Amino acid sequence: MNRRTAYEVAKRAADLSLALLLLAIVIPVALLALAPARGLAWPRLAASLCVGRAGRRFVVRCELIRPAGSRLIDGIAHSWLPHWPMLLSIVAGHASFVGPRILSVEEAQALPESDRDRFVVLPGLFCFWWLQRRANIDFDSEADSDRRYLRERSLRTDLAILLRALVATVYGRPRGNPQAALHIAGIRLLNLGMDELVAAIDAAVASGTRTQIAFVNPACVNIAAADPLYRATLAHADWVCPDGIGMMIAGRILGRPIRQNLNGTDLFPRLCATAAHHGHRIYLLGARPGVAEAVSRWARGRFPTLRIAGTRSGYFDAANTDEVVAEIRDSGADILLVAMGVPHQDLWLRHNLKRTGATVGIGVGGVFDFYSGRIPRAPLWLREIGGEWVWRLLQEPHRMWRRYLVGNAVFIWRIVRERWGTQVASGTLR
Repeated sequence: MNRRTAYEVAKRAADLSLALLLLAIVIPVALLALAPARGLAWPRLAASLCVGRAGRRFVVRCELIRPAGSRLIDGIAHSWLPHWPMLLSIVAGHASFVGPRILSVEEAQALPESDRDRFVVLPGLFCFWWLQRRANIDFDSEADSDRRYLRERSLRTDLAILLRALVATVYGRPRGNPQAALHIAGIRLLNLGMDELVAAIDAAVASGTRTQIAFVNPACVNIAAADPLYRATLAHADWVCPDGIGMMIAGRILGRPIRQNLNGTDLFPRLCATAAHHGHRIYLLGARPGVAEAVSRWARGRFPTLRIAGTRSGYFDAANTDEVVAEIRDSGADILLVAMGVPHQDLWLRHNLKRTGATVGIGVGGVFDFYSGRIPRAPLWLREIGGEWVWRLLQEPHRMWRRYLVGNAVFIWRIVRERWGTQVASGTLR
């Protein structure tokens, strides 16, 4: 028996054992919770035709559906309990706990030929794509996520995905249809996907529409609550983007789902690729001496046709601002990235973006530190469970403990109060 066959046998045994164990626990609980009450009928079993390994079709009993009832019943309907029939597909050998997402026949037929390598393994309930969507970092395609799984699949990888899924389940599922713009803690946020944001920046440069972009995370919300000038600057900015798992959680608490985690770190390489393709010139301003230059070398190495208009550290006095502005203006930069920290970078852009001649100005925080190599970024597996803030805390505990340990608690309290106030105002409290 070769290594790959041994893996398949061991995985099948683990799937079957775990599915039978869960069925023994879940079925009585689910039936008891969803039992008829107050004249309601038993729930019906929904089924759909799906495609599994080697393109074989199978019927999956996907969930129990019942009429709306009490608040308890409605809550159960949004939980994992109604989905226990999916375990039957695992017992039957049609699916696995871990593998590419289960596709309907229609979805499978629409797949391009280049993406059909996913059918060499059983589809699963959990996968890299599920984790990334849960954490709102699904920037790459699902096909890329599936290929990553095919490259890395092993019992160790499967177990790691299951453990991460347990953590990611705490975040819950987004409900409702995301709006293009929403308000959290009094701040108006642009609620786009990453690809849409990159396309919007490209369109702004192409049309010459001067645009200031800011990213807001829970720490920024706390600063804005105490700093009227920064709060006014965010209100003045053209686009304010939600950054971090905390904003995603806030959106779910408030019933205002956030589409994606639009952080500057994930935006930067995608912006560089688009700028290189269209010939836009980027200027890097901020961070410690030498850091912006290191970022420039990284970007040019990754995107050889990218035009870096210039670089400069953020360590200059206010008296030198005119000199810095003139330098940026003379460089012909189209896009100005400023890494000076919050709130300074956004205040600086508000007062100086127009004078620099750049079309788009973006406050990018610590992005330069990551791409210069000065500070390593959290590994992908930690980002997939929304734990990048834990990584930053461990890197610089003396500087970051107040921001994350105290600041995150304060932020969540603000959001809970906002939700409570919204319910009171709308008369939904009982």
